[in-house]
Amino acid sequence: MTIAKTKAARFLALSLLCVVTAFLNSLSSILVFDVLRIPLFLDTVLTAAVVFSAGLVPGLAVVLINLVGWAMIDRVSPFAIVSIVEVIIIWRLRPVGTPWPGFRGERAFAETVSVCATLVLLYIATSVSASVLGGLIEYVTHIRMEGHGPVGAGYVFGSGFYGGAMHPLATGILSRFPVNIIDRFIVVFGGFFIALGLGRLKRRFRIFDDGADAKGGEVFHL
Repeated sequence: MTIAKTKAARFLALSLLCVVTAFLNSLSSILVFDVLRIPLFLDTVLTAAVVFSAGLVPGLAVVLINLVGWAMIDRVSPFAIVSIVEVIIIWRLRPVGTPWPGFRGERAFAETVSVCATLVLLYIATSVSASVLGGLIEYVTHIRMEGHGPVGAGYVFGSGFYGGAMHPLATGILSRFPVNIIDRFIVVFGGFFIALGLGRLKRRFRIFDDGADAKGGEVFHL
């Protein structure tokens, strides 16, 4: 296969992956929050998997496709900023450079510890960023601009702990931590292991065998 054909195949595969991921993200959001009324987001697990396996640009493309899709049904939300920041954090801090798992003995143990430590750091960073940004956006858009109290999954879940004793901005931020502690754990660790599965599919069907992916800094040479 020529280099041009390989690049075209990669582009088409990544484009299809991004579109399917965006669709499943939207479906997950509707099912979990709108239908089941579970106070979790779970709309970026697959986005995280794409970032782990394919990098920054495909991850941002998924967020953009989701924005376009929601705009078509008049459901665009400023909380998309949270997803964009999350994609950047995962991309910057993700495990890179080694095809984990794939080692044996002491090297396998050291690699496993390194990957787990990185994932824990990602988990903490995304939980904090989602809570702070989400609370800030909620405060600006719903309280300062629209003049009513905080809304959304985080506030519904955690506002009972704080009542009306604190400033609405602090309440909006702190009330999101209980949700994000659960949600971002699923996003980071679930996204990583989904990405591992995507890597196995890649090797199984011999996609992108020109070796270009090994230079791309993905989590495990997807």
